[in-house]
Amino acid sequence: MTAGSRKGPSAKSWSPWEGTPSRSDLICWYGMLAVFAYSLLMWPLKPWLIGTNPILLEAMTGTQSSIAIAAAFARVGEAPIALVVAAGVFGLMKFSWIFWWAGKLWGERIVRYFLGSAEGRKARLLLNRDPSKNWLVWAAVLLAHLPFVPSALAYAAAGWARMRLATFLVLHLSASLAWAGLFAGLGYSLGRPGVDLAETITHYALWISLGTIVVILFIQVRAARRAFAEQDAARNAPQDAGEPN
Repeated sequence: MTAGSRKGPSAKSWSPWEGTPSRSDLICWYGMLAVFAYSLLMWPLKPWLIGTNPILLEAMTGTQSSIAIAAAFARVGEAPIALVVAAGVFGLMKFSWIFWWAGKLWGERIVRYFLGSAEGRKARLLLNRDPSKNWLVWAAVLLAHLPFVPSALAYAAAGWARMRLATFLVLHLSASLAWAGLFAGLGYSLGRPGVDLAETITHYALWISLGTIVVILFIQVRAARRAFAEQDAARNAPQDAGEPN
């Protein structure tokens, strides 16, 4: 069977599954796309919420700044600090299981998807071809909130390593409690200056949001143009290669 005779999602190079996708494959795939789209949509809303409802913002985004500002509001009596930490933990954890599920469904293929084929092979070698026995997976889940750790990749690696969902959630909960507690403590120490800063940001929210939308659109347009250029190059390559010498 020629390559051109394969039809459907199984023939697409971007799919992390092999063969015809199952219902679980499609639900997980579109779930990940929804998470990425949700993250983009939250950017313009952040300036509006950070000075008016930072607890809602941290539950929706789980960002460090929103946790710290919510704790600053708690310092001046606007909210209980326990609610600040709980909302922060929820915001940090709410979508992680989707990437764990992706790792469980697709294993090394989703790691290669996130890293690229060459780096994916290196990851397989790093995990000694049996990731369930490697402590790096546990460390990656515990450290996933750090800026230099790709969290989606860490959670997918946990699923690939056949880590049980309960174990994954306990590790992730421990890390999220520590992370939310750290930034809640920093924000609580700020108090009124932190509240004033948040309210100033909200005051200029319209312009900040418009600027954020412009930046996002610019990045998306540039990425689309690059993708089209790569597709054109790929289409032209076989024609050039097939010309007689």
